[in-house]
Amino acid sequence: MNLAKLPELNDNKIKLLTLINIRWVAIFGQFATISIVYFYLNFNFNIGYCYLLVLFSSFLNIFLQIRTKKTDLLSNKQATFSILYDLFQLFGLLFLTGGLTNPFSILIVAPITIAAGFLNLRSSILIGFLSIVLIIFLSFFYLKLPGLENNYLFPKFYILGLVLALCTTIIFLAIYSQRLAIESAQRNEAFNFLQQIFLREQELKSLGGLAAAAAHELGTPLNTISLVAKELKKEIGTNKKFNQDLDLLISQSKRCSEILKQISKNPYSEKEDKFFDKASFKILVHEIVDSFKDLSKKRIIINENEYKKDYLITKKIEIIYSLKNIIDNALKFSSNKIEIFLSSNENELRIKVEDDGEGFSKQILGFLGDPYINKRDLDNNKEGLGLGIFIAKVFLEKLSAIINFYNLEDKGAAVDISWQKKDLINLKLI
Repeated sequence: MNLAKLPELNDNKIKLLTLINIRWVAIFGQFATISIVYFYLNFNFNIGYCYLLVLFSSFLNIFLQIRTKKTDLLSNKQATFSILYDLFQLFGLLFLTGGLTNPFSILIVAPITIAAGFLNLRSSILIGFLSIVLIIFLSFFYLKLPGLENNYLFPKFYILGLVLALCTTIIFLAIYSQRLAIESAQRNEAFNFLQQIFLREQELKSLGGLAAAAAHELGTPLNTISLVAKELKKEIGTNKKFNQDLDLLISQSKRCSEILKQISKNPYSEKEDKFFDKASFKILVHEIVDSFKDLSKKRIIINENEYKKDYLITKKIEIIYSLKNIIDNALKFSSNKIEIFLSSNENELRIKVEDDGEGFSKQILGFLGDPYINKRDLDNNKEGLGLGIFIAKVFLEKLSAIINFYNLEDKGAAVDISWQKKDLINLKLI
């Protein structure tokens, strides 16, 4: 997965049916409000033009429902035009009914709220800018609010205050919604990556089971071939012409049997899980460290001075993958070595990974554990999206671990992970 290739993390697809339903709610609300104010409250205003705007929106909705599929997803451009239409339709109604003095003028912030949450940054800026322009326009040009012609007028400073309040609200909601949308997209992308890891592990587990089954089934015919070849060799006797071929056949069938024996040792099979499902935490850490010896020339030191009680824990994929991620991250950013401290007692199991690198930068230290994206790093094709730490943190916290990230006093970074014995027992990991 390459997040750098994503055009916009918050460039979400909006379902057409969603916009149609939202517009129907607005249409019925507008129709009811116009009718009550005109017929029940007896306020005189241009009801014909107001009904015309509402009627046009109704025809547009009916047209969209007939000509398009309800399951269609709108592109960013299509959704932008749809929201712009709603913005200008609302502007028309406000212009006819008092402008900003109309209590319903607050609804002009709705389009930017929707846009900032679902559209990309360019479209959100466009809709936000047009909303502010229309607000300023409505503060000067509008038909007077029904019922106030012979009463009193709103002071200019009040209208100015409304303009500033609505513009501030639009800017605040745009930034707030946009930020939430970006963070949501980042986390969704990271969770998708996490899900892919689980699927890959499940596929490996299924393949391992199939391989073991195939090895078991092929073992019998191979033994038969080997037995028949040996019998033929006895029958033929000292005929060199056929003996070499038979010896080759016997040796190759034996080799196939050995290969199948290796394949049949499937660590995921139910039969072997009973024996291999649990392992010493110390041995598990050593196995993970050994997997890095051929991949990195940097030194990995395991300190076991404080490891007083050995814990036999379940070999969960989450634990193995998380520890591998953290150790791999430490190796990448270390200068010469990393040191792993194992400690345990009757109540707690702890592992701490320290490196001798530059440590966590101040910019990302507060974001560790969340998937973050540095645009400059993306442009330079650098690693560092925080996904490895994010996945490890999610996995470990799911297993009731406490994980802390901090910088060492001298130089380097540290990741401290601990479990309480009662949590390990409750999770049935020991």
